[in-house]
Amino acid sequence: MNNKPPYRKWSPRLLHDLQQVLCDLPEPLQWAVHRAVARCQPQNIPRLYANDWLEELYHEAIVAALEAQRRYDSSKGCSLYSWGLLVIGQRLQVFCNRVWDAARHECDYPCDEETGEEIEFPDERALEQMEEGLLVCMVREALHELDRLNEQIGLWYLLDEFSEREIAEKLGKSKSWVHKRLEQILGYLRSRLGGEWENRRRE
Repeated sequence: MNNKPPYRKWSPRLLHDLQQVLCDLPEPLQWAVHRAVARCQPQNIPRLYANDWLEELYHEAIVAALEAQRRYDSSKGCSLYSWGLLVIGQRLQVFCNRVWDAARHECDYPCDEETGEEIEFPDERALEQMEEGLLVCMVREALHELDRLNEQIGLWYLLDEFSEREIAEKLGKSKSWVHKRLEQILGYLRSRLGGEWENRRRE
């Protein structure tokens, strides 16, 4: 089974210039670009963009990310990732609405180029799973930036869903010691990811 996040499959297909500009963005905005594009379900391609739909989406997303970076104000209490996702998502929504409105003048429903059949859009659960996979990847990479012990505690708690008591038993520490460590780890993730992971855990 291929669990590679979708953006890792898409990125090599982009023009070199787009890849370079994307890599030059702050990391939280890179994640915001990937997630905003994923929300657009780029596997569904309008007729007018049969050969370059993914590039068009990334181009629009990167332009929005640069604008988000220019306008970002950390004193407002919003993380760069969350702010970027909002700005990029709004621009992509307007862009996609315009493109698909034009496509509807050609056919009543988006159609497959080869078969002419109507495209079957993924259900909401499939989209949630794709976004969840991207979030897990983001959390893993963020935790990897911590020291080895905090990384392991974070993986046990967030991904393996161990309780604080179970982690304490594994480490031979008190539950309160683990609780304090987790507060630091979650605070770090909140600053890096804008609280996205904690929000998903509460759902």
